[in-house]
Amino acid sequence: MKNQFWKGERNASKDMIRNELFETDNLTWQFEELLKTLIAMKSSLKEQENFYGIGATADEMLEDFNSYYTLNKTRFLERKLINNDSKDLLDLIDNLTDKWTREKDEDFWFEMEKYDSEWNELRQKAKLTLEVMNRNNLIAIVNHENEFDKNGNILSQKTNIKLKEK
Repeated sequence: MKNQFWKGERNASKDMIRNELFETDNLTWQFEELLKTLIAMKSSLKEQENFYGIGATADEMLEDFNSYYTLNKTRFLERKLINNDSKDLLDLIDNLTDKWTREKDEDFWFEMEKYDSEWNELRQKAKLTLEVMNRNNLIAIVNHENEFDKNGNILSQKTNIKLKEK
C-alpha cells in the first residue's frame, strides 16, 4: 500500500513539474505567435504589409515562421498543440519557404505583388493549416505605435498583435 501511495505522489510530482515547465518555458506564447504568423501568411498582400508595418514583409513573415514553428515543432507535437496532420501541413509550408530561400532572387522578396500566384500558394497552405488546426475562427488585431522625429520620419515602430475569435 505504501508503494502505491508513493508511486502516486511521484507521478503527481512529475505532472506538476510538467505543468510548471509548460507554463514557464513560453511554449504557449510561441504557439500563439505561430498562429498569428499563419494568419498573416493567409492574408492578402495589403493585409500582410499592414500586419508587419515598416520593414520587409516577406522576410519578417518567413523569419517569424522559422522562429515559431521550425524551432518548436517537436515540443508542439509533444504537448499536443499540433497533431500529425497539422505538422504535415506546416512542414509543407516550411519546405516551400526553404525552397524559395534557395531559389528566388531579390525581386521576389521585395516586390511580392509581381509574384502573386506563388505567394497565393503560401496563402492557401496557411489557410488550410489553420482549418485543420481548427483555428480558422481566429483573427489578428494589429496595432502599430510609431515614434517620429521632428521631420515626421518614423524612428521606431512598436507592434502589438492580439488574437481574437471572429
